[in-house]
Amino acid sequence: MSGDGAVKTATEFVDAIVWGDHNVVWRLIGSEGRAEVLEVATKRGMDEGLAARLRADTASPAEMIEFLADLVNGLRSELSGNDLDNVTFEPNEEETTADKAEVRLHVPLHPLLGGTLPIGTLFLVNEGGEWRVARLIPLTSK
Repeated sequence: MSGDGAVKTATEFVDAIVWGDHNVVWRLIGSEGRAEVLEVATKRGMDEGLAARLRADTASPAEMIEFLADLVNGLRSELSGNDLDNVTFEPNEEETTADKAEVRLHVPLHPLLGGTLPIGTLFLVNEGGEWRVARLIPLTSK
């Protein structure tokens, strides 16, 4: 299976992070990714009741907005220090199947040096015919 659909989703996901489009970020995170996000949030002090409402899509609009703003800010922090307007996306065809895909994120090096620098990997899963983000592993440190 080609990684084109996964690359399209990865591109949309990073663009949504850059532009702060909270709802798109949440829509593009699959069930596995959402479970992981909420697990991390509860370990960091999120109320279990709120996590349950978010998991069930029954959180109030105010709760959802606050949570999504924190989520996007956290994702931005994970990728901070990189030129997110110029990210390139490379599917790892060896790891792409009908059910999962791996997309590597790169940013360009200085024009005189040429080439790119890897900044992370997005792991995606196919849920109902749509690619969704399962996990982001940043490769840079702050």
